Amino acid sequence: MKKLLLIFLIIFKPNFSFSEIVPCNEPKCDKKFDLTLTRFIEAEEKNDKPIIVWLSGGTGQFFSTDPLSEVEGKYDLVVMYNPYNISSGSQNRSDGYAPAAYKPDQADRIKSIIKFYSDKYKKPIWLGGQSFGAARTMAYLAASSNNSKLISGIVLTGTAVGSVKKNTLKVPLKKIKDLNLPIGIFHHIKDVCDTSSYKTAQKLQKKLKEINVGITEFISIESGNLKKDTKCGFGGKYTRNHKFEDSRKELADTVIKFINQNS
Repeated sequence: MKKLLLIFLIIFKPNFSFSEIVPCNEPKCDKKFDLTLTRFIEAEEKNDKPIIVWLSGGTGQFFSTDPLSEVEGKYDLVVMYNPYNISSGSQNRSDGYAPAAYKPDQADRIKSIIKFYSDKYKKPIWLGGQSFGAARTMAYLAASSNNSKLISGIVLTGTAVGSVKKNTLKVPLKKIKDLNLPIGIFHHIKDVCDTSSYKTAQKLQKKLKEINVGITEFISIESGNLKKDTKCGFGGKYTRNHKFEDSRKELADTVIKFINQNS
């Protein structure tokens, strides 16, 4: 039995990962949540590539790297577990808006993590997020013009920052100043949900391109045989393309290519 277990561990050994508690010590951190739990997933081989700090979608209370699961092992990845529900107060997410993402605490909480891992490993940091994680990334940029200077690039997937039906883009773009970063926005062509639609993601890219001195690229993901998404925000079978469930290899390849070209 022990021999079989040893063989299993050798064949299926996961990337080495560990949890780490990061103090939230920036001025606007909510002291009710003075610590943030993170998960650090090491690359399979040590390298000088950037660390990716990843913000999950939905409530933000996950340790999953999805949909970047296929990127694991290529880069060091840090996943932030948010201490409160990011989607709280979003009217069932019907307008594609996550008010909690724009709390002053959220930007400073993300900032604390970026500074912590940058100081610890002396490596550049890329920031990114899925769905409402994209909203949190935008909130980080909007909170201070200095925040973008702490990172080397941005990756957004399945962006949920507005509504096609209501013709809204729920991002404080006027507050984003002095932006000069490579930004990649990756979206599946079959993600047609109102609150995370392909068209809304394209609209965000166009607006950011007007602000950003660096490259702002929109990358379409097309692989997979799943039907078009519906009822976005309600999970399960309705948001499978939103989560890139049938296209994660293509997503990983394009994300890696974008980061390598712009690092």
